[in-house]
Formats: sequence, structure tokens, C-alpha cells
Amino acid sequence: MKELLFLLLPFAFLSGWMTARKRYRKSENKSHQLSHNFVQGINLLLDEQPDKALEVFLNHPDIDEYTAETYLLIGNMFRARGEVDRALKVHQNLIGRSNLHPDRKKSAMLAYGEDFLVAGMLDRAEKVFTEVLENTDSDPKACAALRIIYEQLQQWDRAIDVTRCVEKHSNKDFGRYIAHYYCELAQLDLEKGNVHVVEKLLELAKKADKELSRVLVIQGDLASRKQLPDEALKYYQAAIRQDSRLLSLLNSRLQSVTDDIGKDEKLKKFLMRIIDKNGDIQVLGYLIDVLSRNDISPQDIKYIESTFKSGTSSPATLMRLVSMWKEQTTDEDKIAQYDLIMGVLQEYLQDRSDFQCQDCGYQMKEFIWRCPACQEWDTVAQIK
Repeated sequence: MKELLFLLLPFAFLSGWMTARKRYRKSENKSHQLSHNFVQGINLLLDEQPDKALEVFLNHPDIDEYTAETYLLIGNMFRARGEVDRALKVHQNLIGRSNLHPDRKKSAMLAYGEDFLVAGMLDRAEKVFTEVLENTDSDPKACAALRIIYEQLQQWDRAIDVTRCVEKHSNKDFGRYIAHYYCELAQLDLEKGNVHVVEKLLELAKKADKELSRVLVIQGDLASRKQLPDEALKYYQAAIRQDSRLLSLLNSRLQSVTDDIGKDEKLKKFLMRIIDKNGDIQVLGYLIDVLSRNDISPQDIKYIESTFKSGTSSPATLMRLVSMWKEQTTDEDKIAQYDLIMGVLQEYLQDRSDFQCQDCGYQMKEFIWRCPACQEWDTVAQIK
């Protein structure tokens, strides 16, 4: 796609040349003449001599509203091709022009900041986009870029502020993002033991997005920290009812709080209801974990086996099932067979990712709230 855009560059130059030519015919003002140097730069660029073309463009003395647009296009095309150094030179040169119209200068500043952002120079990009906001009441493009920067820098307070700026100029609801930022802050304060601060931040998160299941997860963690296992279990179960994929995240926590209050039977029925209601076979593995902590009844074994046959499950669930079968037999031959199967499954699962971003396809070992590849929130799910 980027190569296609670059191939369209000659047409953009032709359009700019024709516009400048028409303007030249209407006025004898020499500032609107398309100089020989500028045409030479175009020819060098089309001959794939970008460094020589760049030198010609940077030394071009006359920049008006028409050639400024062409300069922006040149810089953006360099960036699209991965030639960020050249893009930076073009946009920096354009910004330095004293006769540049304020609107064109702002466009050049935004492009300049985008160059730094693509290059991974977040501090320089932040400085440029912040300068754009200082000279205007607000700019959605600058705010959107700063949101990406503050997410990567994990500066959640600032991310909240600029996201509100983006939301103000957009028809899209950004409440979910803001709620996640408050949850990130709450998680940090929870680790520090600032209980009252966590409660306030969670209220702000719920205000931003009342449906975000992550709030329930942190409320469960907070209750667990207060040594209130019944309350923690209530929040964890509410989170899972709202979003069953969270079982992978909460499995160990569920078992911990039910162990504290001796409610394995209650947890077993809860998981069975999820399986029966949603038909989610992935939950079966977690049910086996719970049942394996005690003597498994023949009725429970029958339920597990019939459920396993009713749909497509994961190798990890099969691993748990084989382990359960092994525990239920004293036949040495069967135990040897089960060990062989488990060995094959362990080798298969060793380098296998269990989770995948539903937005970009990136795979990972553990559940996380934000995909590290595409940076989207709430897109990670267990691979089925």
C-alpha cells in the first residue's frame, strides 16, 4: 500500500505544477513561479535519487500555499516508506519558513511530531504535539497522538486528559479507554496499599464505563486484600458472568478465596452453570482443577466426559482431563499410557501461545488487558 502511494506521487506533483501554472498566468508576481530548481527536484525524486532531490527541495527559496502542500506530501511519503530521517528534514525545513501560513505550519508540526512518533522518539514527539496544543485551544490529531504516547509511557493521568480532548472532537465513545486508565492507576495504588484511593479511582472508572468487567476484578482484589473472601468471590464471579474469558485470569484467585472459605462445591456449581449456559468448553479445564482438589464423584466424571465430547476443546483442557483419568485408575498399563499422552501434550504446549488478540492476531502466553502489538484494549481472548 505504501509503495502504491509513492507511485501516485508524480500525479500529486503534476497537480501542484498545473495549479501553480494557472496562478502564474493570473499574476505576474514572481513568488508564485514554479522555479527550475523545484522541477529539478521532482525529476530527481522520480529518478529515485532521493538524497539529491532532498537537497534541492531544502534549498528551494520560494514556498507558497501550493508548494507547501507538495512539501508535506513529500515528507509524508518518505515516512510511509520508512525513510524517517528524510521526512524529518523536509518537515523541519518547512516549519522553519518564516512566510508559512499558520495553518500550513500547524500541519507541518503535526507531520513532524508523527515522524518522531514513528521513529520511537516519544519525548521529542510529545514536545512537538504539546507545542501544537499550546498554540490552539485543542487539536484532535495532537491529542490522539499524545494519547498513544502517554499509553506507552504509562502516564495514565495525562492519558485521561488528552483522551477527553479526543472524545470532545469525535463521535466515538472513549469511556472504555478512560475507565482502563483509571483501573491502571487503581492497580498501582492497590500495590501500594492505598485502599481509599483505589476505591475513589474505581468509582471514576465506573462513571466512565459502567460495563467494564475489569472494575469488578480489582474490586475482588481489593476485598481479598481486606481479607474478605466472601466479598472477593462475589466480585470475581460477577466479572466472569459478565466476561467468561476472565476465567483464565481469575482461576487461581477463585481457588484461593474458595479454599479460604471452604466453598469448592459452590464454585463447582458456578462453573457448571457457565458451561451449560454459554456452551463454553474452555471452562471445563478450570472445573477439573476445582474438582481435583477433592475426591471426584462418578457423577462429576460423567458430566466432564460428556461435556468434553460435546464440543471442540483445547489441548490444555485435554491435558487436565488425562491427568484426572490417571488419578482415577490403579491400572499400571493405563497409567503408562496416560503418562505418554501427557508427555506429548506437554511438549506441544511448551511453546504454544494460549491467547490471541482478536483485532490484530498477535499471540501471547498470558491474558493481558491491552494487546502489546496493536495497543487495543479488551481484544485478547483464549485461543479455542
